[in-house]
Amino acid sequence: MMSSVQRFCAVLTIATLCACMTFTCFAQQSNRLILINYQVDEQQHDYVARWQGKTLSVAAGQPKRVVIATLDWPPYIGSQQCQGGWLLHYMSAVLIEAGYNPEFRFLPWARAVRMVELGHADILAPEYEIEASAPSDVVIGDTRLQHLAMSVPFSHTPLHYFSAAKSQIKKSPTPDELPNYSVGVVRGYQNSPDVDKVLDSGKVVVQQAIDDAQNLDLLVNNRVNLIIGDPFVINTVAKRKGISTNLYSQLEPSIIEQQLYFALSKARPQWQTLQSDINTAIATLNSAQVDKQITAKIKQLCHQD
Repeated sequence: MMSSVQRFCAVLTIATLCACMTFTCFAQQSNRLILINYQVDEQQHDYVARWQGKTLSVAAGQPKRVVIATLDWPPYIGSQQCQGGWLLHYMSAVLIEAGYNPEFRFLPWARAVRMVELGHADILAPEYEIEASAPSDVVIGDTRLQHLAMSVPFSHTPLHYFSAAKSQIKKSPTPDELPNYSVGVVRGYQNSPDVDKVLDSGKVVVQQAIDDAQNLDLLVNNRVNLIIGDPFVINTVAKRKGISTNLYSQLEPSIIEQQLYFALSKARPQWQTLQSDINTAIATLNSAQVDKQITAKIKQLCHQD
């Protein structure tokens, strides 16, 4: 039998372990919370967002929920990005201001496109401009715009070609020159209208990657002559994968300064109302320079990221 002292020690040990476990759980749970905050018309808005796996839900107290299919696209947005990335905060602010509780689901881009075209999610974002002739990757024979409706643009990012450092390709090809090369693209990505028309023509050897990291691997392993990507994304991915920037070159001139949009599923009920609400919210946030507020906050919080 245990003595009273032994029993006391056992109880104390269990209590201590429970306290430690509770603290650990609390700390882990706290790390899965993000505070979305911004200011409009001198009014401060603060909302809590909670991660559950690769889904982020924002508790904004709005009467409606909206599901956004998105992707890991560092440094702009990502489930492993510090604070989720500034674009996550900005898109959250737009949707909250539009009157919705946003739920972001992080997926491979091709799967995200499929979900939204088929109506299994409300929004695909961030999306580049979609040219009218762009074919649907989901419904054979249809165009993508038969299934998606675009918001007004809310931001913009650069788009470039990249070649291997030892390649003889030292400047960006024109669209007419693309059939001379093999090109790596991320499956489901839009690039630019002029480039995508050529890539979709069947005249170019196109290698599809599941994401920007795999696309960069295609280039540095000499599987393709060129890849297309955002320089900030490519350089962030290279750093995380331990790929030296000496192994690839960013080509000039740029392809385009590509605008970013919310793409809405036409298969979802009341998508026109959602489109109108989003467009109004973007105008409101632009007037308040919310994008600058958020990027400044993320830069301060994630200075090592």
